[in-house]
Amino acid sequence: MTDLQTTITTTDDKRPSPGIPEHVAITGGTSGIGKALAMHYAKPGRLLSIIGRNETRLAQVARDCRDLGAVVDILQADVTNADAMHDWLHTRDDHQPIDLLIASAGMGGVDVVPPSSGEDGPLARQILSTNTFGVVNAVTPLLSRMTGRRSGHIVIVGSISGAIGLPQSPAYCASKAAVQVYGDALRRLIGQHGVRVTNVLPGFVDTPMSQSLDMARPFCWPAEKAARRIARDVARGARQSVFPWQLRTLIGLQKFLPLALSDFILTQTIKHGWESADPKAD
Repeated sequence: MTDLQTTITTTDDKRPSPGIPEHVAITGGTSGIGKALAMHYAKPGRLLSIIGRNETRLAQVARDCRDLGAVVDILQADVTNADAMHDWLHTRDDHQPIDLLIASAGMGGVDVVPPSSGEDGPLARQILSTNTFGVVNAVTPLLSRMTGRRSGHIVIVGSISGAIGLPQSPAYCASKAAVQVYGDALRRLIGQHGVRVTNVLPGFVDTPMSQSLDMARPFCWPAEKAARRIARDVARGARQSVFPWQLRTLIGLQKFLPLALSDFILTQTIKHGWESADPKAD
């Protein structure tokens, strides 16, 4: 994939208030939660560095954020390209230290729903590569820099499904469980150096990805509402941002059930729309 890097400037001389991140880097910023977060953080004078795969959508997000007064730099790349991620994030951090890194890129929706026989090898590896190693590729280039200057905040956008093994998407759930544990462990490791880590565990959010699912989406939140909630939790230094509370409660209660009963309840969901889902590309 050819990388596209474009810097967009603004003549507005306003700066973000003290204590608010001045440079925010976001992966997966062209759609869904990532796009909503880019728009939320687009303020006069703030620097946004946004990574996405789709050139057209990436350019449009940049224009929209510029219209809100932000200074924007974009990179068209796949988060599985570790070298491109490393080099660009270092370049952006050299330009101005990144205060807030949001690893939001990932696969989901109908693309991660396998047939009843399970994922084949290529699909399972693609899901894990994008959702798990994509996060690693976003986070690791900045770790030594943030810990060295004893400041910074890393936000890892996972899924509430990482806390439960849904039969409809084994590799997806595994990928989200992996990044949740990674974020928890990372927070405990680098917190001593003044760097914060927040795990974001959303339920259903109304995005093109979730809209592709042929199933009910209980307690589904608009992407803008999700972005506001995430930004609020990040601002207060929360270790986790989990929503909605209804799904969080149900998943929590599931852990107290016998495994046989949990298996029975969860396998019933296949009979209500998931099994007929036809995995396809967007």
